[in-house]
Amino acid sequence: MNLQARIQSKEQIQQASSIALWSILNLTFLPVLSFIILLFKLGNVDKNSLSDSHLKFAIKLNLLAAAALIFVSILMIMLGGFNSGWTWVFVITYFVLVHTIFIVFAVWALIRAWAGNTVFKQ
Repeated sequence: MNLQARIQSKEQIQQASSIALWSILNLTFLPVLSFIILLFKLGNVDKNSLSDSHLKFAIKLNLLAAAALIFVSILMIMLGGFNSGWTWVFVITYFVLVHTIFIVFAVWALIRAWAGNTVFKQ
């Protein structure tokens, strides 16, 4: 166990883990509801804490994922609409590559939260 993990309280680790889990849920099973819950957590975290670090990362990650999804949707419509064969190429490529990368980052953040570490070393 490293020194940074020893400094964090169990409450901070639990709160950061909860935030990371809501981020994963937003990317997988409960897209909008989970993001709203993340936004409500903005007022409940201490500034410059472990939870704050994980919350900022989760919101940025999920906004980036939403932007990527909107971009791919616009690209599909511009390049032939939903009746084109290319539509399925974009959909499958997006979910296999791009969306999977977002999920892997969210799982990585959850593991960092369980360890009591911030998302990135400071």
